[in-house]
Amino acid sequence: MALKIRVERRGRIYKVSINDPKPVVVFPFEGEEVSSDNLFLMSFSEDAEGIEVSIPLGVDTHILGLGEKAFEIDRKRIRVVMRNTNAGGYTWFSDPLYVSIPFFIRIDRDILGYFFNSPSRLVFDIGVSRYDRILVRIPEREAEIFVFQGDSVEEILEHYTMLTGRPFMPPEWALGYQISRYSYYPQDVVVDVVERHIKSGIPVSAVYLDIDYMSKYRIFTWDEERFPSPKDMIEKLHSLGVKVITIVDPYIRVDQEYPLFAEGLGKYIENPDGTIYIGTGWPGLCTLPDFLNSKARDWWASLVRRWVRVYGVDGIWLDMNEPSQPGKKIELEAIHRLDDGRKVPHERVHNAYALYEAMATKGEVDFVLSRAGYSGIQRYSAIWTGDNTTSWEDLTLQIALVLGLSISGVPFVGCDIGGFDGRIKNDYQLLYRYYQIALFFPLFRSHKSKQGSDQEIYQLPSYWKEKIRSAIMLRYKFLPYLYSLAREAHEKGHPIVRPLAYHYYKDENAYKINDEYMVGDRILYAPQINREGRRLIYLPEGIWLGWWDNKEYRGMQWIESDEEFPIFIRRDSIVPTSHCGKIVFHIYGDKGSITLGDGTSVEYIDNELRLSRNMDYDVVKRPHEFEKPCPETLE
Repeated sequence: MALKIRVERRGRIYKVSINDPKPVVVFPFEGEEVSSDNLFLMSFSEDAEGIEVSIPLGVDTHILGLGEKAFEIDRKRIRVVMRNTNAGGYTWFSDPLYVSIPFFIRIDRDILGYFFNSPSRLVFDIGVSRYDRILVRIPEREAEIFVFQGDSVEEILEHYTMLTGRPFMPPEWALGYQISRYSYYPQDVVVDVVERHIKSGIPVSAVYLDIDYMSKYRIFTWDEERFPSPKDMIEKLHSLGVKVITIVDPYIRVDQEYPLFAEGLGKYIENPDGTIYIGTGWPGLCTLPDFLNSKARDWWASLVRRWVRVYGVDGIWLDMNEPSQPGKKIELEAIHRLDDGRKVPHERVHNAYALYEAMATKGEVDFVLSRAGYSGIQRYSAIWTGDNTTSWEDLTLQIALVLGLSISGVPFVGCDIGGFDGRIKNDYQLLYRYYQIALFFPLFRSHKSKQGSDQEIYQLPSYWKEKIRSAIMLRYKFLPYLYSLAREAHEKGHPIVRPLAYHYYKDENAYKINDEYMVGDRILYAPQINREGRRLIYLPEGIWLGWWDNKEYRGMQWIESDEEFPIFIRRDSIVPTSHCGKIVFHIYGDKGSITLGDGTSVEYIDNELRLSRNMDYDVVKRPHEFEKPCPETLE
């Protein structure tokens, strides 16, 4: 039987429906039906196992996107699976990982974006089985595919996030330095760890509490011995200017003495016979809320609301939400009840579980961090790259992972600085390198496992303590710029950090650069990743200015640098920083504009700086001026 194909158009976004799909994740789209003669290079075939989509892959074609994949930025010659997985200890080329974003950008003579809206197990074969084809395997008899036309990579991202949702606007504190450990306890130790950082001259914006704060790992509870007065602890941390983020797993302990378990009856994932699905998690035997059902989401939201209001918690950390169970996968036949009355097996919705959990959480709290996700997660949550392993190879892997997620519509992302698993083994230079690569990562969080070596900065040898403190203070210097990029991401869907190929997609060199990144469109950063502290850097088209030496470079050339933080400004840019207690606008070139995080518009034209509101600021005109030293009282 021939496939039934319907094409609808809204502007430069097209929806291709195959065999009347009823998607689990609904992205509202109202378009007019158009001819299906042009299917944007796609051809289709069907068999007993589902649908295969085929797209040409030329010798000069480049592929960006696909979210969290442990591969190079250019996704050619890879075969990857979309299946959210607890991938602790992953390395280069491990697949799958925690987040599934079935969206990619094909760059050839034309630029097209493709989004395959299915949270089931998709397979993307980019020129492996067939050298000249992209093959996408959908394990269903119907499909919903969105295609985006654009004149640039940036325009494709704008269309994609217009459909799936613009990213949330993070609170400003979420861009600061955050500390975490599996686990800080008891409560006096939590306060002590924070105070030791502050006394060492290290600002802390937030501290995380891992699962050991709970009673028997029952979510939304406190261990009364370890945390006898959590409200007092949180009030003390707030008085220090530090926010508190608590981990929450999706596990509900099956326990008649646990009020939450009884409260949630009727809102859990089921077995095919209607009984409650029982699995295993940190609490032992447990069940899972059916987040794909609005009643379950409303109930969960009430739990988060109560937790936040009673204790003053500032953020929620969603973990193990692939969903993951130690030692096994959730059974394929587990059942979800959708709002439209359908019962669907978990396998068809697996990758969307974390998306709906984040949706239920975000409305009750300012900041959510999730380990797993699907397209649209950017509306509700930040993402981190999960349980990475401390190593020199992991440095470049974390850059690639963060950039891959960023260019797939998830701009607020970061990694566990220092590596979650593994020990530093007195190689403090490696720890320092983690802070260097993450200097501009939107999420700037240190996190470590129980078996990992201590990496709190105040515990380090004095030489390395000061090195890392300088990296953190440099991060804070650029917070005004990062906050402006957070607003740009929220309003336009643009990434905060970007691979060079995002802007310079006509430059073949850009697709081979996996260890540099753009910060917005004004800064290029090439972090030191080698033991030697010297590296080769590629500068793309344009005129670039070295941040530290005011030296100008013409682009499309390779240079070497032994700077601790090789930062370059693109000509005709304004970069706001924090200096001497006020904002400083670094102006390079004859023009420039930027919108600050608070919405203030800034423009430099005709040798004059114009702001949309009055504020106290300084100006540094590059390359002829440097910042003046701060008075001693402000150093």
